[in-house]
Amino acid sequence: MEQHTVLIISENPADSAVLSACLRRALPRRFALASNDNLERPLEALLNPDLDAVILAEGPESEYLLRLAQKHFVPAPIILLLDEVNEHTATRLREFGAQDYLLRGQLQDALVHRVLDYSIQLKQARLTIEQLSNRDSLTGALNRAGFRAHLERAAERSNRYNFTTALLYINIDRFANINDHYGESNGDALIQALARRLGNKLRNTDSLARLGGDEFAVVLEDVGSAADVELIVGKMLNSLSAPVLINDQQVSIDCSIGAALFPEDGADVSDLIEAARNAMQQAKSVQGSKYIRFSSQIQFDVTGSNTLAAELRTAVRKNQFELHYQPRVDLHTGLLVGLEALLRWNHPQRGLICPGEFIKECEDMGLMRTIGYQVIQHACHALNWLQDQGMEHVDVAVNVSFSQIQDERFVGVVKDILQRTDTDPNNLEFELTESTILKSPGAIKARMDELRLLGISFSLDDFGTGFSQLSHLTELPISALKIDSAFVRELPHNPQQVAVSSMIIEMAQRLGMKVIAEGAETYEQVSFLREQACHQVQGFYYSPAIPLQQLPRFVQEQRFKRRERIPS
Repeated sequence: MEQHTVLIISENPADSAVLSACLRRALPRRFALASNDNLERPLEALLNPDLDAVILAEGPESEYLLRLAQKHFVPAPIILLLDEVNEHTATRLREFGAQDYLLRGQLQDALVHRVLDYSIQLKQARLTIEQLSNRDSLTGALNRAGFRAHLERAAERSNRYNFTTALLYINIDRFANINDHYGESNGDALIQALARRLGNKLRNTDSLARLGGDEFAVVLEDVGSAADVELIVGKMLNSLSAPVLINDQQVSIDCSIGAALFPEDGADVSDLIEAARNAMQQAKSVQGSKYIRFSSQIQFDVTGSNTLAAELRTAVRKNQFELHYQPRVDLHTGLLVGLEALLRWNHPQRGLICPGEFIKECEDMGLMRTIGYQVIQHACHALNWLQDQGMEHVDVAVNVSFSQIQDERFVGVVKDILQRTDTDPNNLEFELTESTILKSPGAIKARMDELRLLGISFSLDDFGTGFSQLSHLTELPISALKIDSAFVRELPHNPQQVAVSSMIIEMAQRLGMKVIAEGAETYEQVSFLREQACHQVQGFYYSPAIPLQQLPRFVQEQRFKRRERIPS
């Protein structure tokens, strides 16, 4: 059986003796004691890669060690050893990042073994979740969510230690031509090759992200000057422009790179991203591989009538956004029980556009707050329409961004929308992501409590993609967890996804929450989730997002399937 290494930190030799004997009695034998010879260098001890768990006795240094572990993202779970526990102590240990606790008067073998086993398994599951949710599956680089989180941490470190961070925004020129001419599989191979080349030019402190099909971002921490950035970019361009072998042909690639420096070119992360993208767009206007540093004096025309930015502003002003609704089906009854409202842009020339093509620009331009209020109003009208159609027990879920919920006017505007539309708020659900909550847990909890008093419920979207303190689940008014589609995609054949999804379902059930799985596309996935007692699913197996007027037909089809006992 796998051995787990445990470090015991206590000034009382009796603690170490009792706990060591307890761990040695575990059957099967699965715990090994880590050496505590280097506790004079506590950070080095805590960052030991072989460490699986830490038992830390409460004392004068315990708070310092917990803060040190939080600051440096110590991966091993920390379990406090206490004389007694009360509400104040429990709150304090959660704030400092302790995962669990043991009481000196209750150190029975079975309890100690169970707490250690659970803490280690939970930490490993969270690391697996983070790896799956924050990485691009094709290249292994950070995905958009991981990139944003990393850039925010880099900006915090820049402010704290007073150094400069550079953001590079990289676009592969005419990549669509590669896909069209050589096929998507060769296009994927090209992306992988370019990602490897970029990664080979980075230091250990730098990071690479893939933001979309042909776009990458690089975060360079602690750069000396703009000249240093230009030197690094020059090496990247030389590497990227070397021919790539595709179908026995040498294919040369041109890339456009824009750069922005924090804090000089952007006071916050959104401004920095916009500045780097702006510089990249300037670079694309010049033929061949090129690099441009952002300049506030020479900016890409974002106000011209043909730019995406100008079109988005027009879309907001003319209310060109509309909602499609993806059904959520109860796995036990097969009934429609909920809908997720998904944004679509009804472009006057291009028709319906999915959010992947415009949402990042809306966020970076600061438009999401206005669009968000339009979405809530549309959802309220949809609830009233559902009531008229006899579907009074169907909830409508709306995604709420951080920029919306942090708005001081948010609760007042929501109240006004509910009153003007005469909507029952008990069927309205707001979906929040983990990354949104983590930005300001206290303030967001207060806002959620206000909205809950109105009758609005909350679900946690993309569960597992960044929630660093699971104890928040017991403190926030969350009634449902949504399993991200990344953990459903290869069910039931992928052991990691089986373990993660099963763990989330069991955890939600113990907390008295509903579990909703996203991205269900096959009968096997749905059958597995039903066997695991998952409550609801949404995905293409049942239906893509559809206009509201098509829902009655969907409901009739579901009734026919149940009557004819067609698998669903």
